[in-house]
Amino acid sequence: MRKFILVAVFAALSVIGLHTSRAESNVQIFFVACENQAVVNFTGSMDAGYDIFYQVFSGAGGTGTPLTSLRRVEVNGAYAFSETVAYNAGAAVPFGSIASMRVVIALEGNSSRTTYDTTVDDIQDGCSAPQNPVGASVDLGGGAAAAATSPSGILSPFGGVINPPAVSGTPEPIVVIGARKSSIGRSQTPGVIFAECNQYLDRANPGILYDTDPIVIFWSWYARTPELVQQHIDNAIYDVSLNGVRLSRVSKTAIEQRTRNYWVFYIADLGLLEPGYYRLVFHLTWAAPISDGYEDFGPGAATSRVDSACNFEIKRNPIGAAPVDRYNTLFEASPSP
Repeated sequence: MRKFILVAVFAALSVIGLHTSRAESNVQIFFVACENQAVVNFTGSMDAGYDIFYQVFSGAGGTGTPLTSLRRVEVNGAYAFSETVAYNAGAAVPFGSIASMRVVIALEGNSSRTTYDTTVDDIQDGCSAPQNPVGASVDLGGGAAAAATSPSGILSPFGGVINPPAVSGTPEPIVVIGARKSSIGRSQTPGVIFAECNQYLDRANPGILYDTDPIVIFWSWYARTPELVQQHIDNAIYDVSLNGVRLSRVSKTAIEQRTRNYWVFYIADLGLLEPGYYRLVFHLTWAAPISDGYEDFGPGAATSRVDSACNFEIKRNPIGAAPVDRYNTLFEASPSP
């Protein structure tokens, strides 16, 4: 049984980081898992500067062993594309077994700059012919695939990502139309809150928080080189407030390489908060034009400011458990964002 999925992306947002783009791209996917190969069919419309990236896996939902390398489909404007791609040497999907394909829309030349990330499953019950004109994707190798298409994608200042895939709550359905919505309980990183979480609730939902959870607010910036990150640091003007009070005690990490880019993280350690509703409001502007090596930002650029928010609730811990210090990391002190 083949799974059919329609993914629509409007005013799409970068998943890994703070940058926004104005992409209006969409992809309609039809995936067929055969015994020794996969047949992929894509149709839709793609903004200039963006492409489709995909990879096939041996398990459901983009899990298991990679059956193919990460591949890029170069499309522009209205497109219809099909490809039959062989599995890696020695790999096969037995009859009746499930395989999956992860598909992202991302910036050309940088699959970590995603605007959409989804998976579609298929039970191997035979093969079929391509539906569209047959083309050839670009083989990007297998090493970067997991990082480039992480189902979480929001890097944590403490290593790894926030809200890793195995979270409590109801699992998402295999086939999703539009943006995925999570029914999340307790996150695996409770209290580590991305300041722009409202725009990434499928990846950055704070989940259930208790008054025994130390609350750490963070945001980040990345660029192609350390020098470009420093250019951002020198010119960024952050205005981040919690319930109307500006966060003034903010630290930042040293510039570090994570994935293919260089990153800086800004952290506000708030400690324990009283039960209640909280709203973070995030504003970013720049004193002078900058670049991240992919796009321009600041005065006169297409993106001159970033505005976002994050809502969360603190509840009374029903068992009164003592908090655990999880943040053994050194930061460069900074008096304000």
